[in-house]
Amino acid sequence: MTSPSVRVHWLDGSSPAFTPSGAAFGIPWSQGQIDRTTPLKIRSSSTNIPLQSWPLAYWPDGTLKWSGHALPANLATDSSELIVSPGTPTEPESPVSVTHDGDATIVLTGPFSVRFNAPGSTSLISSIVLNGKTLAQNATLILHVQNAPDPDLTLVRTGITQFPDVQSMIGKIDTVQVEQEGPVRAVIKMTGKYTATTGGEHADFLPFTLRFYISAGATTLRMVHFFIYDGDQTKDFIKGLGMTFSTPMSDQLHDRHIRFLSSPFPNASASKPDASGSGVAGVWGEAARVVSGLRRNATAPVLNAQFNGTPTPPLNTWPSNVTTGLDDLPAWSDYSLDQLSPSYFSISKRTNASTKANWVSHAGHGTRAAGLGYVGGATNGGVVFGLRDFWQGAPRSLHIRNAAEDVANVTLWAWSPQAPAMDMRHYDTVPHGLDLTYEDVGNPDPTPIGIGRSYEITLQLFSATPSRSDLAKLADVHTRVPQLVSTPKFYASKKLFGGRWDLPDTTRSGAAIIEKQKSDLLDFYIKDIDQRQFYGFWNYGDVMHTYDQTRHEWRYDIGGFAWDNGELGTDLWLWLSFLRTGRADVFRIASALTRHLSETDTHHTGPLAGLGSRHNVSHWGDGAKEARVSGSWLRRPFYFITTDELMGDMMDLTLQADQTIMEWDPLRKVLPPPPPEGPGRLRIGPDWTALAGNWFTKWERTMDNQWLERMKIGMRDIGSFKFGLFTGDGSAVGWNADTAHLVDEGGEGKSSYHLMMLFGGGEFLMEAMDLTVIRDDVPEFDAAWLDFCRLFNGTNDEKIARYGKAFSSGGFQQLYAKLQAYVGQRLNQTELQERAWDFLNGNTTGVYPPAVSVGGTDVLNPLMEIVNLATNDAAHLSLSQYAVLAIAPDLAPNEVWDSQEGDEATIVNFDKNILKLPGDSDLPKQRQRSSGKWKKLLCMS
Repeated sequence: MTSPSVRVHWLDGSSPAFTPSGAAFGIPWSQGQIDRTTPLKIRSSSTNIPLQSWPLAYWPDGTLKWSGHALPANLATDSSELIVSPGTPTEPESPVSVTHDGDATIVLTGPFSVRFNAPGSTSLISSIVLNGKTLAQNATLILHVQNAPDPDLTLVRTGITQFPDVQSMIGKIDTVQVEQEGPVRAVIKMTGKYTATTGGEHADFLPFTLRFYISAGATTLRMVHFFIYDGDQTKDFIKGLGMTFSTPMSDQLHDRHIRFLSSPFPNASASKPDASGSGVAGVWGEAARVVSGLRRNATAPVLNAQFNGTPTPPLNTWPSNVTTGLDDLPAWSDYSLDQLSPSYFSISKRTNASTKANWVSHAGHGTRAAGLGYVGGATNGGVVFGLRDFWQGAPRSLHIRNAAEDVANVTLWAWSPQAPAMDMRHYDTVPHGLDLTYEDVGNPDPTPIGIGRSYEITLQLFSATPSRSDLAKLADVHTRVPQLVSTPKFYASKKLFGGRWDLPDTTRSGAAIIEKQKSDLLDFYIKDIDQRQFYGFWNYGDVMHTYDQTRHEWRYDIGGFAWDNGELGTDLWLWLSFLRTGRADVFRIASALTRHLSETDTHHTGPLAGLGSRHNVSHWGDGAKEARVSGSWLRRPFYFITTDELMGDMMDLTLQADQTIMEWDPLRKVLPPPPPEGPGRLRIGPDWTALAGNWFTKWERTMDNQWLERMKIGMRDIGSFKFGLFTGDGSAVGWNADTAHLVDEGGEGKSSYHLMMLFGGGEFLMEAMDLTVIRDDVPEFDAAWLDFCRLFNGTNDEKIARYGKAFSSGGFQQLYAKLQAYVGQRLNQTELQERAWDFLNGNTTGVYPPAVSVGGTDVLNPLMEIVNLATNDAAHLSLSQYAVLAIAPDLAPNEVWDSQEGDEATIVNFDKNILKLPGDSDLPKQRQRSSGKWKKLLCMS
């Protein structure tokens, strides 16, 4: 067995100043390279580094397909590149250990320890200790929920508006589990629900999952919180959501320090500062008792020490005309940083008179806060606390209370109580249909039940107030978390995620034009996310679906055209773009989108568990609930590259879709109920392909062959169908979730197959059929698969020769060119690859002109736009181009169509596209459907 080494580097190029929480990353391996029992080590150019490793996925022979790795905190190396290879890893100087004291769980590394409470407790953590001193304690999840939306205050005078009642709730622990116990990293998992505080009447709700991460050598606790909304959208309006803890305060008031930091980066995906800044976070820093700016001069030694957060000289060295009146100065006890929008934050402070006094609301302000703060003493230390994706997830707040007392309280608000209450209702109470808008509301009605969201908090202990420069460096790694990755060349060599993609190659002029278009398109989306402010607690990560050229605005208010929800595979496009280029900015928007899709666009519990929501004005508002949106196969790039445990949870939850889809037939609005032989119904694609992708993912992660067998059962059924993957009306077949069998219901050729292999379905099957354990065991499916790839863009004559019948595949030829090139590769038929290029070269849909500027009175603010842009077209055309460029690079033309005017979105032109296919002029009469029926099929398919 070979034992290669793998080089990894920091995503942003240079080594980070700090890694307070360590770092985690994944590495892919070729089949047979690394046995699951093989130890792995890591080194820099000069130093061996401690490493903890675990399996993420297996090849069919049991060797590692992906391995996960964790590094200790504050890595002592300036090397930008590290090398992983077989060998015994170095032990950390301060290994992490996990012990139990009664029901409590204690994690220790060197002088740093965390004591976690037991199930039944409403306090998560009893104490966090550094060098024998407790600096943080009583960490608790808090929730404020009100029974009605915020009132419209313009109506108060009429007497018809009532103010809602607000209840306070706290998180109660149900389970505690040790997932990893060192030596480099420990992971503690908790689950629970929010429960009413004393006197409250609200039933327990909002189930949550918490993971805590402690790395060797750390003084930092990292916490990832995920909750599922299971309330009543008409009665449960979240007014505040976050975590609070307390910290002892013993320094004199003039040596107690508060810090808040601005973001060092201009937008969510930035790897570099903008032209106007140095990329260094700004620091707002004051003491609980300020001695500068007085009528009497406290002198430079005192003033400089207070400004820098170092201990001030003894009071007997101060000027007497300052010390005699020192106690008369205000004691500033309460501080608030509120980021209620993505583009503005304010800082307020209040004296120890507390609620008896007003806030000084103009203490500070800025555009975007880092979400990082500090409270503590110059001598006795304190806590740096951080909430990630702070301005991106607005409304957020950092609140400090009682800093002038013996114990200060800190609350990190993932949803700020200073903002309007969270309203989970749909944007309207009536549907608006598919004819003028493009939404599919009703059966089911819009519901947020089962959708979720995560946020991440860090608490880092310091034995003294950290310097301003160190805090700025911490803000850097807090807002731009260090991530180790490998090179595009290495990833391409492993043929990941379908394997039909490669590095950009511009040696042929036509390919160079395509690559320039793709790069420009990525640049535009990265900038557009910021210029359009696609941010907010529920919105961050998503982009819009289709552009409204008349208004110079995305169709944010038109059902079916607003939020994209990953339509046609936007996430896969971004991930393959990152793998091809190594671009850090693309990695970040891909990560944010994947997080959003897996959490907010997916129902995790309730009657729709395991299904996702089609694109609409509200993320969960559409009535089309789809396995294609929630599918875990599309989450694999994020999961495997980052090793994110929460994403692993999300992937497991999608397995519920098998049963849920029995209740929610995706074609229930356009076809009669399925026959009892089913007894349910789904489409082979994109429904069964999504379910099969879930099983494939679970199988490779666990080597549990029941999931592989479920996939093979359906493959054998499809292989036995006369029309193979072209079976059914719109690919509809019977479905039995208990047995995983599919049933041929007939109806082939009646409706479109246009989305069969989109949403990653084609890439999934390319990857699956590369495995001999699948391909050789289900040859009948492989034959049907190759026929589908060959004939989707085939002529009627070719279809008659194979099936004895002519039918339309349904358009999107340019998107299926990738499968045409793939089958040409499999069958060694260059002609098919040439035809794939012909379809791409003759296509104008999804090929857009350069961005142009719009200003003046046409828009509220000057902006850049791409005419008639549609994200689904842009995403999947890019995927098709990536594949054909990789499979048949030598056939790439010297010239391609380079749009200067753009084209309408595919959805807009769909009726004409599906009826004008090469060789299909003699379509059967029943194929000439009305546009209304087609729009329903489009919606449901």
